[in-house]
Amino acid sequence: MKVLMTTPAIDLAHVSRRFGALQAVRDVTFRVMPGERRAVLGPNGAGKTTLFNTICGDFPPTEGRISFFGQDITALKPHQRTRLGIGRTYQTSLLFNGLSVLDNLFLAVRGAKPNRFSLIKPGRGDPHLAEARDMGERMRLGHILGRPVDELSHGQRRQLEVGMALASHPKVLMLDEPAAGLSPGDRPELLKLLRELPRELTLILIEHDMDIALPAADIVTVMKDGAVVVENTPDKIESDPVVQAIYLGGGH
Repeated sequence: MKVLMTTPAIDLAHVSRRFGALQAVRDVTFRVMPGERRAVLGPNGAGKTTLFNTICGDFPPTEGRISFFGQDITALKPHQRTRLGIGRTYQTSLLFNGLSVLDNLFLAVRGAKPNRFSLIKPGRGDPHLAEARDMGERMRLGHILGRPVDELSHGQRRQLEVGMALASHPKVLMLDEPAAGLSPGDRPELLKLLRELPRELTLILIEHDMDIALPAADIVTVMKDGAVVVENTPDKIESDPVVQAIYLGGGH
């Protein structure tokens, strides 16, 4: 199937998700175009992460439809969505702490390849090992490839998580609050890394921190109580009265 650039990378049509009596996501409709940088903002409890997990397949929507480059993926399992080209990070780190940075990247690269469960140890010239090294350099971790992950700073761990998500060469990269827990000194490095991602990669960034989300985004979607309340460009979001009420006026 030929995909036109006018076909949305992600198309959400009236997506809702309930957990018993709790309506976590309410009738969300928006489109993310190929190459777009979309930030989804909102206070804690706004439904951002549930929406994120619904797109990735962890919590299928109770109602609505999700399309990926024109293909209906509403009923697909998470690993099927990954194979189609959806990469993601998690709020909670899923790194292998007892292994090195390079080992983690190698496992991520190898996991996206055929015969990924092979137990053969990579040789010095292994192309997947070379790819892992290249990814480490892209993530500005080349100088610490041999360091155990449990010795990394929080910012370095976040960089590694992005690198591991990119290892499968996704078409859409979804980052779940990548700035969470970062020190003020680590934030500029993360923002620079996000800005340097190739433009052909579609990025969906879920954040509650405007200082990270707005500079990295083309379009911003703001959620409250599971629903989309505002959608606009970053330069207009901060001055929007609804957004100001949510963030400054006790609208949590």
